[in-house]
Amino acid sequence: MKKIVLALAVAVATAASANAQTAAKAPAPKASATKAADQTKSAAKHEAHAKAESVKGEVVSADATAKTITVKDASGSNVTLTATGGAVAELAKLKPGDMVTVMKSENNATKITKAKAATEAKPKAKK
Repeated sequence: MKKIVLALAVAVATAASANAQTAAKAPAPKASATKAADQTKSAAKHEAHAKAESVKGEVVSADATAKTITVKDASGSNVTLTATGGAVAELAKLKPGDMVTVMKSENNATKITKAKAATEAKPKAKK
């Protein structure tokens, strides 16, 4: 009977030792899971940049307090976007009728560029 108890004690000690060694290796997969999550976020961010597009058109309205801009595009449809980042500062400079190019991603205006007014070439007076 003592031999069976001794054998069980040795088996439990061996299993505990093996378990302790395995537990030390457990954080490694967790680190790779974090790396995989970072890669997924990076891929999603890159995909968001890939979906960015520009809209050229006339400003229908720009509300700096609500951070929104409505632009009538070339097809005549109105697009309302929420300004983010540096585009928020540009809203205060716009008025209805201005021509703009808006970089957008989903429903967010990420960059607003006011089109320069077309100046007509004045003929020089001949003497």
